[in-house]
Amino acid sequence: MKKIVVLFLTACLIAFTVTAAEPKTKTSAERDESKWTDLSYENIPILKILEAKEAFVIIYQKNKIGTGTTVIPKEWARGNPENPRKLKFRNTKNPNTSFMTIVKKGGEFRRVILTIPMSKRNAMWGVLDNSIKLEGLDKQNLDDVVL
Repeated sequence: MKKIVVLFLTACLIAFTVTAAEPKTKTSAERDESKWTDLSYENIPILKILEAKEAFVIIYQKNKIGTGTTVIPKEWARGNPENPRKLKFRNTKNPNTSFMTIVKKGGEFRRVILTIPMSKRNAMWGVLDNSIKLEGLDKQNLDDVVL
């Protein structure tokens, strides 16, 4: 009986050492810098969205200290093959998780993605008086966003 137990333990020990040996092939891929991209992005929490006739006014949080505002023209949501869209929307159910993603390629503004509740009955949305003249309806980027 003892010989059988010792023989079984020896067989288990040999099996464990064989399976625990390092594999001969590499499991991690080598890093190739030629495949890296120069895209970068910033996620900025949104506190309120005010809709005007020709633009959205976004009130955002600045590095957890204070707030800032920016104007995003509604025209950016339209696009064509020559000029792709600069404004995209993503739906979120929770207004506390709303944020604005500013995507840059090579340090130049590429597009802005608003992750917000799409229902305008949500308290996150508001309406801006049409008599107020907005500045920045003709801008081409979001350089005015200061964190």
